[in-house]
Amino acid sequence: MTEAEKIELEKVKKFLRVDGDLEDDLILDFIASAKEHITGATGLTFPNNSARAAMCVKAFVTHWYENREIAGTTSNLDGVLTMMINQLKYVAPEVKANAE
Repeated sequence: MTEAEKIELEKVKKFLRVDGDLEDDLILDFIASAKEHITGATGLTFPNNSARAAMCVKAFVTHWYENREIAGTTSNLDGVLTMMINQLKYVAPEVKANAE
C-alpha cells in the first residue's frame, strides 16, 4: 500500500468513526469501487485535487459500509450521491469531455 493510500484509508476510517484495522481490506475495496464508479459516471480520474470528489468517495464508502445488503435499500443518501455525481460530471474542472 502506498503512503497516499494509507493516508486516504485513515481519512475514510476517521470519517466512518472506525478504530482498528480489522476491516481495512473491506474499506479499501469500497474506496476503489467508489473511485471506479465516479470515474465511470463522470470521466474524472484519480488522484485529483477535487474536494468534491473526495467527499463523494467518502459518501459512497459510508453508504456501502453501513448498508451491506445485496438487495435493495434506498435512502435519502441515494439522491445526495446522484447530485454529487452530477456536479462532478458537469461542474468539476478536472472532467474531460468525451472526444467522440
